[in-house]
Amino acid sequence: MSHTAETVLARMPRRAPSPGQLASAKIVAHRGQRDGVHVRENTFAAFDPVVTAGVAAIEFDVRYTRDDEPVVVHDADLNRVFGLADVIADTSWKQLSRRAPTLPHLGDLRDRYAGRAHLMIELKTRGSTRGERRLLDHLQGLTPAQDFHVLSLDTTLFAGAAGLDPRCYLPVAKLNLARLQRWALSHECAGLAGPYALLRPGHIRALQRARGFVGSGFVTTAAVLLREIARGVEWVFTNHPLRLQSALAAARAETG
Repeated sequence: MSHTAETVLARMPRRAPSPGQLASAKIVAHRGQRDGVHVRENTFAAFDPVVTAGVAAIEFDVRYTRDDEPVVVHDADLNRVFGLADVIADTSWKQLSRRAPTLPHLGDLRDRYAGRAHLMIELKTRGSTRGERRLLDHLQGLTPAQDFHVLSLDTTLFAGAAGLDPRCYLPVAKLNLARLQRWALSHECAGLAGPYALLRPGHIRALQRARGFVGSGFVTTAAVLLREIARGVEWVFTNHPLRLQSALAAARAETG
């Protein structure tokens, strides 16, 4: 559906974004720049090139090991990405780092990128009290909403980051955009991110008035990137961050 929508929208007449909109637009690298073969998602190899290229934000996933360490991985096990059977929640960090040495610990990722890129931290599960305290410890010294946001497809998981300013909580919608829009407007949070094909002008206006944060994804082409920016979307999530960062830089140069 997303591919079809992007093909159609890319061909439609559109209003050009203003210089101000282009200046404030931010690309979010969803799990980094990866190909699944030579560069794995959610690894330093995937994030280093986009941060070096000036991409504004990196999105990554957090789960907890058996010994309550927050690690950067999307799936509950290592099978899809690393071809290993290890289950994250059943494996210690020491064992995990030996089995999959390129899988980052949250603390190492924070040390490497904080201050260089905005951190979009997606919670995939709750942890133990100790694990969730360790997550918060690794965010000490950073300013919520300014330096990082905490994302989730499931709003109940925000309880796993209790104690943070709730204005850094960012619900992420899929086909449930209408329901999460209502949640975002009735709870203190950052705003909402959702599929660009479902995000309507009314959604964008309401979020801008009440919350401020509007994100859309997953954008692939420069044409749809510029469409989203012109619609008032400031944060654009993508699996092709280097391509879209280049397109954004070119558009800024044309209006500069």
